[in-house]
Amino acid sequence: MVKRTENLVILGLGFCLGAFVGILSAPTKGSVARDGMIYNLKSCKRKLQAFILKVVRDKNDIANKAKTSGKEVITDVVTAAQEILKELDLLATELEQKTQ
Repeated sequence: MVKRTENLVILGLGFCLGAFVGILSAPTKGSVARDGMIYNLKSCKRKLQAFILKVVRDKNDIANKAKTSGKEVITDVVTAAQEILKELDLLATELEQKTQ
């Protein structure tokens, strides 16, 4: 279960990074590209927040089935996801400032 959770986080991050790179390499105006990136970042942020809530909500159920190392992995995943949220917020703020 923990490995599946890690894979989902990696898949989500890969999707976000792929969308980000795709928008950057698109032959569009900078303001249009930034608006697209802001939209994608906010979308990724919402998905990541939903994922964090699900992991935290299911943590007790997962923890009861897992060993101590599993609990540590869950804590690490939540911590990493929260750090990514902070980075997404900073990036979105910077992009919004450049757009204005």
